[in-house]
Amino acid sequence: MAELQELSRNLHASGYNERSEGGITYLYSNGGTLVSKQWNGSSFGDEELVNSGVKTNSQSAFLGTPEERVVVSISSANTLVVNKFNEDDEEWVEDDCLPTPVVHRDSKLAAYVDTNGGKHVFYQDPAGNLVHLQGSERSDTIPGNAVPGTPLAVVIEENPHLFYVSSQDNFIHHVDQKDGAWTDTVLIPFEVKRRLARLELAPDVANKTLIVYCLADDGTLFQISTENGGKETILGKVETGGSFKAATSAECCPRIVPRCRPYPRPRISGGASASVPHPRISGGASASVPHPRISGGVSASVWSSRDWYC
Repeated sequence: MAELQELSRNLHASGYNERSEGGITYLYSNGGTLVSKQWNGSSFGDEELVNSGVKTNSQSAFLGTPEERVVVSISSANTLVVNKFNEDDEEWVEDDCLPTPVVHRDSKLAAYVDTNGGKHVFYQDPAGNLVHLQGSERSDTIPGNAVPGTPLAVVIEENPHLFYVSSQDNFIHHVDQKDGAWTDTVLIPFEVKRRLARLELAPDVANKTLIVYCLADDGTLFQISTENGGKETILGKVETGGSFKAATSAECCPRIVPRCRPYPRPRISGGASASVPHPRISGGASASVPHPRISGGVSASVWSSRDWYC
């Protein structure tokens, strides 16, 4: 139940980042104000004002490194907006490290920082096209007919894989980039009938499949497995404040892969790192991904040589 409560809190927030020193920083937008809150595992601590002009209930993402704290969000005018923490003044200020294009009125975000410190943002433009913004100099329209307002999630292997809900069939698709070209394929041939607010992906290493955790607009929390062409399991409801109410008392799940991994990636105890098999991604691609941590001290955390960002 504790794992589902954490999952619910993560999906309810506008964005979050697991801190390397422990705990999680959450972003919340309410009434046009974006704030960050520190979660220490049992309660919230410090709160900071990030931006007072964001779109209510819009999605945000961290784009920070150990040297800087950066957040990208959507303004009340439906443009991207970037805020950076000013260490000298100890406050968040707007920053021009990325362009501020107009986005679709229902657009969500996905973002990551590459190994060279480059910032990448995915969003939908006013026409509903999927766009990949790469730093301050380049943006590409990528293939895929997305549902307007689809949640977006990005997984980084050697190249980015973007996950979304397609308007063609209401299946979860993914587009991956190789040699500069994007290819769109079906991840799960399972029709998503609810309108979704958030997506989160995690590897089911035991079954060598992917699990997609979905938060619907009505608060329903469910998961879809890539096994056997897609299987839906209702987990419960995410209520006000991110609290979780289970569909049954027996619901449980493995620890999920955080949306924004600390940069650079953490190491397992003893300073070693390891790779584990990647569940097959449709289209035949495969990669090494992080193993979900097993709670209760049963197993040490195992990380691959690549990070996941969602």
